[in-house]
Amino acid sequence: MPRMRPSQRDFAAQQAAYLFAEHGLSQTTIGRMLGGLSQSAVSRLLKHAEKRKWLERRYRFIPDGLPAGRLAYLKRFVEPDRLMDRLSAITPPNGVRVRGVHVVDSGSSGTSHKTVTLRQARFGRGAARIVSDLLARSDVFAVTWGRTISHVVDALREITPVAASGRAIRFVPVCGEPQHEKSNRDTSSQLVERLHRLMDAKVPDKPLSLTGVPALISRRFTGGDARGIRKFVESAASYREIFSGRAPLIRDVDSLLTSVGPAERPMGFINEELRSVGSLSDRPLTREQLARLVVGDIGGVLLPRPNLDAVGKREVKALNAMWTGIGREQIEHIAGNAANTIRPGVIVVSFGGSERAATIAEAVRGVLVNELIIDRQLADELTKAFGTSPGDGDGTK
Repeated sequence: MPRMRPSQRDFAAQQAAYLFAEHGLSQTTIGRMLGGLSQSAVSRLLKHAEKRKWLERRYRFIPDGLPAGRLAYLKRFVEPDRLMDRLSAITPPNGVRVRGVHVVDSGSSGTSHKTVTLRQARFGRGAARIVSDLLARSDVFAVTWGRTISHVVDALREITPVAASGRAIRFVPVCGEPQHEKSNRDTSSQLVERLHRLMDAKVPDKPLSLTGVPALISRRFTGGDARGIRKFVESAASYREIFSGRAPLIRDVDSLLTSVGPAERPMGFINEELRSVGSLSDRPLTREQLARLVVGDIGGVLLPRPNLDAVGKREVKALNAMWTGIGREQIEHIAGNAANTIRPGVIVVSFGGSERAATIAEAVRGVLVNELIIDRQLADELTKAFGTSPGDGDGTK
């Protein structure tokens, strides 16, 4: 750490203590925000803040030695009771239920860009602990894409149990790449590469990659042109190994980590690309038209709104046909296979409000979810999305 005058050190210690205690940021992140300080330098600043009484350490609960039943009982204190009741009332035909609802603190409910970034980081750290436990029950772990999942992966860096175990977890990308912008660290292949390195997965080969595979094929291509492009995409070696061939890897996937996109912005960072390539020369696909057709997406799969007419259903089907990544039937397969096993199945991580509650509710009704990792605000909105139940009171537990 560069030499500082006492007043400078005090101010830096106050900054570090505030970010650490009030926003739950990691020491590595704080170091970046303070101009590139090392983790050890931030650690010394926090100790200085503690000595000067600007920071106090908080207790954490240690479950060592507790019976499994007792720990499960304690965890139910933070579960949203009414939401659990309503989820348990759903009777899926294939036995797929949401068996775990994990509520994580995301801080405030602010919606400014800076606040959302801080909330994502805080939510990612809480979600990472749960994902780490779920990873321990997985052999072939698929990942979609998105900023929320990226924050979870970042936070896993500070958690050691899975990495220390040396388990041979195979990580698999299941989404292609944006074509209208540069590839970024939040794409499926980049996340898988980071997870592979981070978890020290004891597999002999590097993870497969869908870098270069377009996530969407424009619907303007028809007939032989469309078939030729699709054939070219499917000729990529990694794509064939994951999705086609005699024994595609997607059949062996026992866990899928994914987020959801709201109706206002399905497919997240490629939303504009979706609307562009989903438009026809005489019929542009506007944001409003898309929102009338779908409630959002799960892992790139667009979920049609209930009670769409035949024309609307055909339109959503045509839009989903552009997608080259994991399909709805494959998500259903992963969820169904995990229903009566210890495998995690489909893990949805998301935070926010009513805009994502509708998407998750539709995914749950569509038997696409095994585990939910959400924040308190989204848990409350989900409870509303599933309607009222007899005996509901004033909203308290």
